[in-house]
Amino acid sequence: MIPPDQMNDRGIHRIRPTLSSMEEKLLLEIEAKIKEILIAELEVDPVVLRTCDSRTPLLGRGVGLDSVETLTLVAGIEKEYRIHVDDEELTVDLFRDIRTLAEFVSGKIQGQ
Repeated sequence: MIPPDQMNDRGIHRIRPTLSSMEEKLLLEIEAKIKEILIAELEVDPVVLRTCDSRTPLLGRGVGLDSVETLTLVAGIEKEYRIHVDDEELTVDLFRDIRTLAEFVSGKIQGQ
């Protein structure tokens, strides 16, 4: 029998992708590094970041970054991970939240 949490609203089985423990560990490490860059490069209050989780928005009412600060964050990430982020990749969706940005960085590191 299929557990109810794996059924959609029409009763059809949906498959949820799951992360391996290694993938999850990498994402958590990247999230921690993003927070370190926010503190070191953008002087974001560490107390604010301690209250943030993976789904805290980076823009607006979350961390509150503006467009110039997002570019500074990207520069810090590029330097830390030795990756390049193309201008076309710099979208509002990329900065939806800390996890989204971490997933993007993880994909870049792994050459995806």
